Amino acid sequence: MVCAALGAVACGQRPPPRHSQAMDASAKMLAQLDKLESELATTSADNLTNAVLVERHGHAEQIACRVTDEHVQEIHRLDLAQQKKILEKRSKKRLTVASR
Repeated sequence: MVCAALGAVACGQRPPPRHSQAMDASAKMLAQLDKLESELATTSADNLTNAVLVERHGHAEQIACRVTDEHVQEIHRLDLAQQKKILEKRSKKRLTVASR
């Protein structure tokens, strides 16, 4: 009977866990760690996005420079052609005036 009484006491309901400052501190630290982990994940994703944007910007800048160079070359070519036409017209006028 003594064993049965001891067994009943031992198997009975346990008292609820005691609330302590250590448990509060532990819970706060876990919450801070969760927040920090979330911020790191966000920062990591932001860094990846930023790296992709920087790479794309560099590529777009190279294309823009090449297009600008081609445009300037075309302007120069057209300017030379225009100057040639102006000189040809002047020399035709001189020939016409001289022949009169």
